[in-house]
Amino acid sequence: MDVERVRGYFNEKSTVQHYAKAVANVGLWESEKLLFNRYFSRQDYLLDLGCGAGRASVGLWEEGFERVLGADLAEGMVEESREIAECLGCPFRFQREDATALSFADGSFDGVVFAFNGLMQIPGRSERRKALAEMRRVLRPGGHIVFSTLDRDDRLYSKVFADADDPEHDLARNANLVDFGDRHFETEHGTTFMHVPRRAEVVEDLESVGLSLVEDAMRSELARESAAVRDFSEDCRMWVAR
Repeated sequence: MDVERVRGYFNEKSTVQHYAKAVANVGLWESEKLLFNRYFSRQDYLLDLGCGAGRASVGLWEEGFERVLGADLAEGMVEESREIAECLGCPFRFQREDATALSFADGSFDGVVFAFNGLMQIPGRSERRKALAEMRRVLRPGGHIVFSTLDRDDRLYSKVFADADDPEHDLARNANLVDFGDRHFETEHGTTFMHVPRRAEVVEDLESVGLSLVEDAMRSELARESAAVRDFSEDCRMWVAR
């Protein structure tokens, strides 16, 4: 799996519409609200990376956050987020960006959000580290990054990865895999990629680019989510770094 195939999946019309529906039907998770309110102020200038159709950006606006820029690799998602924001009267800007090579100057943002496991949809650990380094670069000193990942030690995924010889995650037999922990998910919109890390792996990646872990916990430990959120996404680990 390479980044262009990931980009292609998220440019598919049906995928875009799936994420567009989540703006109205899912909105911000309670766990996201908790962390955003804990680490960001209403006047902070925030970067919403992997913004999709604008679920987190619009949710932040509805929570009273005043300055957000949404960015996504897929042009179709950017166009959809602009249309939704305009329809709702949300004043935020949206633009295409590659998380591994951001166009912004150093220290441009007070905070960065990479919601719904978006960081782990970048194939290759070295590329994910590039994205973390870029987030650190565009973050002002003392600013925070809030993101989420699946967890390979969680009850569900510990079973999935119990058989190391399963061709679904056997690097020797599956040419689509880059790192152990990679998964390909078949959805009604096509095949999508996700890396499922262990907690220690993410901690190492943060430290490798000079970021410090502030806190992490499973979503279910932080808040009770609605049925709509639980249907939209399985439990995941929420991270805060600085």
